[in-house]
Amino acid sequence: MMAAGGKVDLDYTVECLTRGYFQIGPLVMENGDLFGLHRRFRVDAAPAFLLVYPRIIPLTGYDLTSRRPIGDVLLTHRLFEDPTRVSGVRPYELGDPLNRIHWRATARTGALHSKIHEPSTLAGATLLLDFHKAGYHERGEPFRSELAVTATLALANAVYEMGQQVGLVTNGRDAADRIRTEGGKTDPRTRQAARAVGAVKEESHRLQPLIVETRRGVEQLHRIRDTLARVELTDGLTFAELVTETTSRLPRDATIVAVLSDVPEGTAIALGGLRRAGRAITVVLIQHEENALETSYGRLIAEGIRDIRHLKSEDEVPDLCRKQVDRSAPYSVV
Repeated sequence: MMAAGGKVDLDYTVECLTRGYFQIGPLVMENGDLFGLHRRFRVDAAPAFLLVYPRIIPLTGYDLTSRRPIGDVLLTHRLFEDPTRVSGVRPYELGDPLNRIHWRATARTGALHSKIHEPSTLAGATLLLDFHKAGYHERGEPFRSELAVTATLALANAVYEMGQQVGLVTNGRDAADRIRTEGGKTDPRTRQAARAVGAVKEESHRLQPLIVETRRGVEQLHRIRDTLARVELTDGLTFAELVTETTSRLPRDATIVAVLSDVPEGTAIALGGLRRAGRAITVVLIQHEENALETSYGRLIAEGIRDIRHLKSEDEVPDLCRKQVDRSAPYSVV
């Protein structure tokens, strides 16, 4: 109740309990007489949007696929060469660049010779996050999905700090898709209509994956963090379909780290296909129960994937890269 010419200041404090992309507004003002017989409405502000980032947890070490701390991987295909590793010398061929010429051998023999480099490279990582609804049971939500995001960001941060290339591919949907941004252009006349403007769409048939290209650079971690802050569960692309859709965009010289909440046969076969194509594969399982964990291990190992990590809680994230399946005993964790 306000007197004529009166003024009231309303202050609100927004406490962010989880990461996400949230809409605040629009502001709908309503007034009327004491009995509610005559009402008037006015929309006085467009909606604002708030982005809450997930927390970055530093890892105590990084040892994925390779035993070396910086992730050197010997490639099965000679598509890339490490210029810091000379494996031999051969006669000069037309078209060899000057930086490949071995000047000492040239001076000793009197004929031009070129260096041969080892087919190895600093791998880096491409993170594949499975965010399909079928893998996240309602009983474990939102803890499992948030743990998957936290683990993915921790791995991305570790790779970025080592100066290696890093990227992200996920079948989740961007929160900007589910927020009806047209709300600022509409003119809701009731509180119910205003709530509907910012309502969450229950279903999403998005078939376009979210991709942060695997590259080096100071902006990579920020792009990945932005994407993970907005990503939400979807019922669109399955993980197997995601792999089929994006295989051509996955660099061959980067380790593929799949963060999974479930391992159906299609997922295991898709990862097995990547392994047979010469890719280095690491799998991180999120909060699997004992029976489901054994089934997941069996399906992955049957496809030749041995580097498997199991994450039970956020407290285990710092040691994520120090726990993997023992190759001699596939169902034991060391």
